[in-house]
Amino acid sequence: MPRIGAFSFIGLLLAATLSGASLTPRYELVDIGTLPWVSEDVAPHLSASGEISWWQATPERIVHASAWAQSPRDVGTLEGFASSIASQVNDNGQIVGWSVSGKNLVDSGATTHAFLSTRARLVDLGTLGGRDSKATGINESGQVVGVSSLPDQSRHAFLYRAGRLVDLGGLPGGAFSAAYAINNSGLVVGAAETPTHLVHAVIWRDNRIADLGTLPGGSRSRALALNGRGDIVGYSEADQAETHAFLYLEGHMQDLGSLGFDPVRANAINNHRQIVGASGVNQFARHAFIWENGAMQDLNKLISSGGPWRLEEAYDITDQGQILCLGTRSGANRDRHLLLLNPVTAPSPGTYNLQ
Repeated sequence: MPRIGAFSFIGLLLAATLSGASLTPRYELVDIGTLPWVSEDVAPHLSASGEISWWQATPERIVHASAWAQSPRDVGTLEGFASSIASQVNDNGQIVGWSVSGKNLVDSGATTHAFLSTRARLVDLGTLGGRDSKATGINESGQVVGVSSLPDQSRHAFLYRAGRLVDLGGLPGGAFSAAYAINNSGLVVGAAETPTHLVHAVIWRDNRIADLGTLPGGSRSRALALNGRGDIVGYSEADQAETHAFLYLEGHMQDLGSLGFDPVRANAINNHRQIVGASGVNQFARHAFIWENGAMQDLNKLISSGGPWRLEEAYDITDQGQILCLGTRSGANRDRHLLLLNPVTAPSPGTYNLQ
């Protein structure tokens, strides 16, 4: 076995320090499996109990909605549909997503229908009168949100409760709205078209919509997630047409900064106001981040150095600090895997700023 001299050891230590590699890893990685690429606006999610909603390819290379809790299980598809996506799961094991009539999940000519899955059955949620629908969020009460087409081919956000779809409507003068998340208090966030045909982040309270606006200098935004306290995250245009992540808190939209470059996107927030997402680190690459106590950190610097994975995006975070990430390995196929980051040690009291 070759020996490493003192000079070489110091060099390795310095290289690790300069590269930002963590000498005391904060997270350990669990490889959940290969994550087929679908589109940039589709993301896996993680429940508070640790169950994952995502998707996998079958032996016939058809993508099916999948769930993971220690091991994967195929959620299947609605009857008469060929493929499916699971978008979110709650602590009761209820999963929402959508089925697609064709094998190509992004085929604009295919029909999509929102579903609600329990361990006993898969329920077709129908539409608001149009051809298509997608379910994107669910709370612990089993209330579901998403987006559906109308008979005139426009699209509106919906709320599914008590066995029926409710049209949440949109901003006055706008034809489009979509709901992406709902918390246990029934607050719903998403995006809607303004009278000037721009898309803004919005919130629905008691089925009434409010425009959250944009970051200074921006004209478009989307709200992607919220926590139990009603704190909202997403992304917005900012000055010089850049895209930045935001935290909307107490009527104010705060820019979360970046890891050096745009675009930046915040995908999830837990009840400790820890936020995860993705940020550009140069003109060609993006990294997963965690934002807490006013600072953004590259998650690649919080895991063991020397491993094969580059964390490109963080999709979700629980109150226990577990994070769901996209990891890639270099190579011609750009191997994509879903990774679960488990905290090595529990957070100490006073770690989180809840002000």
